[in-house]
Amino acid sequence: MKLKGKKKNEMTRTLLDDVWGEVPKKEITAIMGPSGSGKTSLLNILAGRTVSKGNLKVEADVRLDNVTCDPSSIDVRKQIAFVAQDDSLQITATPRECIKFSAKLRLPRSITNEQLDTLTNKMIEELGLTSCADTYVGGPLLKGISGGERKRTSVGVELVTKPALVFLDEPTSGLDSYSATQLVDLLHKIADAGSSVLFTIHQPSSEVFNGFDRVVLLKEGRVMYQGSTGDVSSYFADRSHPMPDNFNPSDWIMTIAQQNTTDELEGFGYFPKDEREDRASIVKGKSLRLSVLDSEESGFDGRKVSFGTQLSMLFKRELLNMKRDTTALVARIGLTIFLNVLFGLIFLRAADKDKTDMSNVQSTLGCYILVVLNTMFGSAQPALFAIPAERPVFLREYSTNHYSAGAYFISKMSVEAVTTFLQIMLMAVISYFLMGFQANFAIFFLNLFTLGMASTAVSVLLGCAIEDPKMAQELLPLLFVPQMLFSGFFVAISFLPSWLRWIQWVCSLTYGLRIGTIVELKSCLDDDNEVAVANCERLLSQLNANRDDQWWYWIVLISLFVALRTSAFFVLKAKAAAFY
Repeated sequence: MKLKGKKKNEMTRTLLDDVWGEVPKKEITAIMGPSGSGKTSLLNILAGRTVSKGNLKVEADVRLDNVTCDPSSIDVRKQIAFVAQDDSLQITATPRECIKFSAKLRLPRSITNEQLDTLTNKMIEELGLTSCADTYVGGPLLKGISGGERKRTSVGVELVTKPALVFLDEPTSGLDSYSATQLVDLLHKIADAGSSVLFTIHQPSSEVFNGFDRVVLLKEGRVMYQGSTGDVSSYFADRSHPMPDNFNPSDWIMTIAQQNTTDELEGFGYFPKDEREDRASIVKGKSLRLSVLDSEESGFDGRKVSFGTQLSMLFKRELLNMKRDTTALVARIGLTIFLNVLFGLIFLRAADKDKTDMSNVQSTLGCYILVVLNTMFGSAQPALFAIPAERPVFLREYSTNHYSAGAYFISKMSVEAVTTFLQIMLMAVISYFLMGFQANFAIFFLNLFTLGMASTAVSVLLGCAIEDPKMAQELLPLLFVPQMLFSGFFVAISFLPSWLRWIQWVCSLTYGLRIGTIVELKSCLDDDNEVAVANCERLLSQLNANRDDQWWYWIVLISLFVALRTSAFFVLKAKAAAFY
């Protein structure tokens, strides 16, 4: 595995060099080494999560049952259960729900609910999760199960497919010594069931270390030791580093690896060459080899549940998540009511004034501008964090073929549409009657809802494109401030530089404001009072709005929503594919 320098004169770095090893069936194998030795890089290559791309070049001979294979191919990855270091689980779900959700979407569609319940209950019992099976997983702001229980739940989620290989990245990270020992015992049960277990670990306790069957010790991307745990002491003793009495073996081998340079260790006879008898031809020029000895058939059935089932399961989970974690929803609704009541009382009946006075017409426009801006920002900001907050869960489930990106995206959009509908309905009712708007209420609400959905589409696109929610929040003004500048209510469009005027045509606020103003001033424009008609036409001219183009405004506003949502979907899918 090599990383080429980005600059012309920058040297190429070798991250993994001549790495070899075995992960035998019914044994657990640990990859150890100092920080930066290449543990996670090796695991990701074997799991098919790191491939040659850009400046990164991977040359490897990875074998499954001693047959050369491509670990990045979907057929191989279906046989691998990968448990990441961070437990990417739905915080409002329970261990029982997490495991059953995974089983339902990944096992054949012919399996009945009764069989799924039986499988889930058996898994919970074997994982030691019976006492917390119906407790929320929890997160930073929601109390839930312990770290060890979360880790076991993460393992259970991956074991439902009966994988041939189980890979874990730092599974004991954040666990106390007792929980770590329990986890190693669990890994032995998994291995005894027929899987090959491989995991990275930094510096385990002596009890945990002695529970390993095999160890691969890395030093600066090379294999310093590879073999049975029981042979570690003699191996190091033969190379002038006998382990002191009553010393943790893992601490000793890590100390030797860190206190000595690679050249010094090589002089002592470390970094053994691969001298195993080869039962198949080695691909020329390759150095990385993994053999899974005599593994049984994984039991994975490639038939997936239908798209409709995926959508239904995801939609139900979204609704359940909303029901259980009501803090954000209550705050969103509460803030909407408070702000609109406040605005309504300040501008009480301001839109219901005599239009023969131009100041009253301007007040009507001011009221509507306040409403549309409140709609745009009120609906866009919550949508901005929806996908980034769940990105780890989505990436894990998408990479393990739980569901398609389309099913996930549509389910999120459906729930978002429901919450946006409720929020804007409250906003519309309060502002419409307090401010005294004269437009048809149905069209008034429909315009605000369409504008709100178009605004959420912008936020979702940004959320899909940028992984860090904080960065997305910083960039959000760049998307919405120009809309306020080019929609015509701060400065008349005719006053803008001609080479910038085109921006108005890609701003959803432009169309939402024009539609709303035309509908609101309809009675004024049809009035017999020439002064009132002139005042209203003057206002429409200022906004560059034409009554005859109203339906055109509707079409463009809806088209912007469709285009932005479609772009967000493809960005989400591309980001997910690039991550794994």
